[in-house]
Amino acid sequence: MDWSRYERAARRIPGIVAATLVDGQMECRGFGTLAEVPDPTHLRWEIGSITKVFTGVLLAEMSLRGEVGLDDPIGRYVPPDVAVRLPAPEQQPTLTDLAGHTAGFPRLPLTWVRRFRGMSDPYATLTERDVWEALGPATIRPRRRRPRYSNYGTGLLGHLLGRAAGIPYQHLVSERIVAPLGLTSTDFASNGLVEGYKGRTPTPPWTFGALQAAGALRSTAADLITFAVACIDPPEGQLGDALRLARQHHRGGRVNGMGLGWHLRALPGRPAESTTWHNGGTYGAASFLAVDSEQQTAVASFGNRGPRLITPLDGASWKLFDSLPRSMR
Repeated sequence: MDWSRYERAARRIPGIVAATLVDGQMECRGFGTLAEVPDPTHLRWEIGSITKVFTGVLLAEMSLRGEVGLDDPIGRYVPPDVAVRLPAPEQQPTLTDLAGHTAGFPRLPLTWVRRFRGMSDPYATLTERDVWEALGPATIRPRRRRPRYSNYGTGLLGHLLGRAAGIPYQHLVSERIVAPLGLTSTDFASNGLVEGYKGRTPTPPWTFGALQAAGALRSTAADLITFAVACIDPPEGQLGDALRLARQHHRGGRVNGMGLGWHLRALPGRPAESTTWHNGGTYGAASFLAVDSEQQTAVASFGNRGPRLITPLDGASWKLFDSLPRSMR
């Protein structure tokens, strides 16, 4: 396996942990300031937008229960005072549009971007009312459903799923996905996290306010590899079916398609659904997860410096992922 790129990435990221899954076995290593940690598999990290994958699986699970429909318009689950100002249901984005980033929403509403400037924990002050107030008569699904990445859209989805089930989003994810899969260190708590850095300055973890469904989970290498195993070999029952459904192609083209929360990576001669991935980032953390269901391999990695659009962690992780041997199972 080619671990060498993490050594180079550690010149820009103080501490890195990377884990692989091959033939049912996990291997994990630390780099930089974490190179000498005895067991890096259980270090806790902000995983940022990898949370969106869990939100997509929750949508799939709730659709299989009949609690929501994948093509339900968003207005079906908003408060009545918000529903009256939305366009007709057939013009509204659907739940799958939110999970697949084809609802036409920007990454964040422009007024929020202005509000967040200079804040070390930018989403902390967001309330559920802020989420609803960003909707209105102009909330119309685009005619061409091209993916346009939106933290707001996935955050909104979390609130809609919570209202549909009558249970807050955080509890739904914990009770229906995290606990049944045995992810004992995956939650929304901010205690015990690897210290993050914005540049050279320590920076606090993000709390995400009312956009928890977009990025608020914390996890470990051990838990994300356990999650990858469940995606490759889903358990019996509704949760296993939801893990499969979330990894199917739902939106976008075949090259840059989207599952429910997952990005799909198309390779020559192979179905796009065989490799699903997501990365994440806050001011103090970068994360990466890629799963290949055909080769039964996965890579999970983390770094304690926030990313730019493309991080050195991503490059090293894709290099490692593509070098993994095919499973012998």
